[in-house]
Amino acid sequence: MSQLPNGAIGDAVGVLIYTFICLFSNILLIWLHWTSRERLGYVALIAYFVLLCTISSIIQQIYNYVLWDDLMRAQLEYIKANYENADVIFNNGNFGFMKDLANIRLFCYIMESSYFFSYTIHVAFSVYGFWSAKRRTERRFLWGSKVIPLILAGITIGLLQTPPVQSSFLVYMIVANVQSVTSCALSILLIFAILWKYIDVKRFVGHTDSSRTSTGWGFLRRRSNSRTDSRARRISAVPFANNWLVVRLSIAVLLISVFIFASLFTHLPQRDDVAKDAKAESADLSPERARSNIVGYIYGVTPALAIWLIFGLTQEFRQIMYERLVPLRWQSGSRAQLLPLNASHASKPSQSRLEAEVEIHLGDIDPNVQRRASLTLLNTPLLVDNDDRFNTNLAR
Repeated sequence: MSQLPNGAIGDAVGVLIYTFICLFSNILLIWLHWTSRERLGYVALIAYFVLLCTISSIIQQIYNYVLWDDLMRAQLEYIKANYENADVIFNNGNFGFMKDLANIRLFCYIMESSYFFSYTIHVAFSVYGFWSAKRRTERRFLWGSKVIPLILAGITIGLLQTPPVQSSFLVYMIVANVQSVTSCALSILLIFAILWKYIDVKRFVGHTDSSRTSTGWGFLRRRSNSRTDSRARRISAVPFANNWLVVRLSIAVLLISVFIFASLFTHLPQRDDVAKDAKAESADLSPERARSNIVGYIYGVTPALAIWLIFGLTQEFRQIMYERLVPLRWQSGSRAQLLPLNASHASKPSQSRLEAEVEIHLGDIDPNVQRRASLTLLNTPLLVDNDDRFNTNLAR
C-alpha cells in the first residue's frame, strides 16, 4: 500500500509506466545486439549500464512510494544531523538503501557517458582515416577505452565516500561530474566533426555526379543507361540522402546537452533545500514535495529510450525487428521490398564510401561489425560507385 499523498499518486503511476517503456526499449536494443552478435561493442556496453540504471530506478521508485511517509521522517532526522555534509546535499538527504541505489545510478551515468565518448572518438577517427594505417593502435584503443573508464568510474565513486571530498560541496560536485560532463561535452564536438565530414562528402558526391551528367558524354550515358541516370538525378537532387542519420545524431547532441545541464544545475539548488529542511520542525509530506521528487526519476531513465532511438533504428536493426517481431501475415506485400540482413549496407549503390562507413559505425563499433566494411576504403576517392566492386567490398 502506497504512503504517497493522494495528489501525487497519478504522477507516480505515470512516471513508473514511462520508466517501464524505457526499460523495454533498452531490452529491445540489447536483444538486437545479441541477435547481431555484437555483444561487446560500445553501444552494447552502454545499453548494459543503462539497463542497470533503469532497474535501480524502478526499485527505488517502488521503495520510495511504498514507504514515503516513513522515509521522509527518517530523512529529516538524517539531514538535521548531517546537513553540512556534501554527500547529503548532493543526494538530497537520501541515505542507506536509497543512497546505495543513487550511487549505482551515478556510476552508470559515468560509464554511459565515457563509453559514448570512446564511441565517438573511434567513429571520428574512422571517418577521417586515422585508423587506416594504424591497426595496432586501433586495437589498443578498443581495449583500453573499454577498461580505463571502468577503473576511473570506480575511483570516482570511491573518492566521493572520503571525508575530504565530502567536506566541500564544490569539490564534491567537481569529482562527481568531471568525467561524465567532460565526456559528454567532447562527444558533442566529435559528433559535429562527424556530421561536418558526412555532409561535406554528401555535397561533394552530389556536385560531382551532377557535373558528370551535365556533359555531352553524360547525355549519351543517360540514353544508354537510364537506370544510372535515374540514380544520378536522385543523388544530385537530394544531397542528404540519409537524412535519418543526421536526425539521429542531432537527437544525440540534444540529449547530451540536456544531460550536461541536468548534471550541473539540478544539484545546485539542493544546498538551499537541505538547509531549509534542516530547520523544519516536521517532514514535508505535501503532494507538491512528492511530485517534485517523482518527476526527478524521469531524467535518470530517459537514456534507455534515447539510445534505442539513436542506435536501435539503423537500417539493419529495423530489418531485424521487422522480420522477427512483425507477424508474417502482416509482412506480405512489402516483405519483398526489404533488403536481406546480410546486404543491408551492401545493396546501396548510391552510397559513398564514407556514408556507408559512418552508417555502419552508427550501428555499433564492435570488431565483428568492422568486418562488414573495410576502413581502407577511406583512402580512395569519395565518389559514387556505379559498379558492383564497392558492394562486394562492403559485403566482406
